[in-house]
Amino acid sequence: MASSVTAQSVLEKISVDHLECSICTNRFRQPKLLDCLHSFCLQCLQKLRQSQDPSGTKLTCPLCRRETMLKGSGVADLPNNFAFSALVEEVTMQEKLLEGQGSEIKCQNCKEENQAISRCMDCDHFLCQECQKAHERMTVINSHKICTLAQLQSGEIVYKSKIREEVPKCGKHPDQNLNVYCNTCEQVICLMCTVLYHEKPNHSCVGLPEAFEKSKKKVEKLVAKVGQSKTELNTTIEKTCISRKKLDTMFANTKKKISTKADQEVAKIRQEEQKLLKETDRIYQERITTFEAAQATNSKEVTQTEHKLEEVKQLMNQASCYEILELQQKLLHNLSELTGKQPEQVPDKLTFMDFEEGERSLGRLTLEEEPKAATKQSQRPGRSCAEEKWELKTDFKNFGLTNISTCLSRVAALSSNKVLALSNAIFSEHAIFTVSIPNSHQKQSPITQRLQINGLQNNGCGYTRGITFTSNGDLVVAAGQSVKVYHQV
Repeated sequence: MASSVTAQSVLEKISVDHLECSICTNRFRQPKLLDCLHSFCLQCLQKLRQSQDPSGTKLTCPLCRRETMLKGSGVADLPNNFAFSALVEEVTMQEKLLEGQGSEIKCQNCKEENQAISRCMDCDHFLCQECQKAHERMTVINSHKICTLAQLQSGEIVYKSKIREEVPKCGKHPDQNLNVYCNTCEQVICLMCTVLYHEKPNHSCVGLPEAFEKSKKKVEKLVAKVGQSKTELNTTIEKTCISRKKLDTMFANTKKKISTKADQEVAKIRQEEQKLLKETDRIYQERITTFEAAQATNSKEVTQTEHKLEEVKQLMNQASCYEILELQQKLLHNLSELTGKQPEQVPDKLTFMDFEEGERSLGRLTLEEEPKAATKQSQRPGRSCAEEKWELKTDFKNFGLTNISTCLSRVAALSSNKVLALSNAIFSEHAIFTVSIPNSHQKQSPITQRLQINGLQNNGCGYTRGITFTSNGDLVVAAGQSVKVYHQV
């Protein structure tokens, strides 16, 4: 009894994971394959098309949202998933056998409804004792393979669906088996098609066994590449976890440094400490979001890759060579898509965070690691041995002075790179000029401007003796026995 319970639980798991349509949640009935390798019942897909776009040529998968192009008769022309159909039949039969251990299984070959003791694997019927004897007596069917219910229930003989043995027929020639593969058209065809539509030299045709082996190798090669991509994704996830832990450590150390410094000057800089901690938390949360987003993306890719590999594995294990050859391009396309996916990388620089103490303030956050190879600056020599050298940068000579006896007697500099020049003589011109100092060593033509300043006269002892600027940009002029302050208007 324990073994039957175990077998039943296995059957239930198989049914849920592989044999149920995701749309109707029932076991598959005439399962059809989409380009994304997901399978659904024919009737379910027909209803789905009606709800999406009845006249459209595309069908969106309800699981992965990928589109499948419809041809000819639409959903009906989608490839059949014979492997799932056979598996549904086999599981259903095994369930009947398990249920038969607790209740009688009736004979399907006679009307008496006697208890069945065996099953004819060729007729696909349960047989009672009398029907089994009749089966064995008849010359036409005495070669049929008959097995007992005990052999089927114990698993000694495994029931296999006849669907697996069926040879698909050509769509154009229903009386012809599909037994040739056209490499040019990438299509399984019959011998008649090779003569009518796929003749040499325009087409290259081979037998199914040879084509199947080549297809199998292509799939295995791409499966290996997808496995490498999966490994790379898992490696990236592990590295990201390590980086995340490093960030957590740096984050904890940074907060500790900030708090330690803050404790030394609590009364003065508590407000600044809270500001820094808030900024640290904000940056940390932003980076955590980046790490979690990368992890989520990579984990999703791994899950999707595993699901797709499982689907390919199931198809390769369950489908016939005809199906695999028919679906070769879909298989290769799906696997190729997986090999091209790149892991979501998180820059290493996002793991760095530190705190730099300040002399006059609590300090500042440092978010970038300084180069380790930085050389120490050499100490400056003492003033006693220092030698300063100066080079001429700009020489302004033309200030529009018409009297050769007049010269510039005073200069003053403003922080905005402007210079004031005062020309002063007792019996000659009296003026103040302004000129800008260029920022480079290139020669530039100075543009001087004579300032119009009211109240400055050259008479007696009232002539101008000095000029300067205040911190707010006012002009200060020493004129005779007075000091005059001007502001620009």
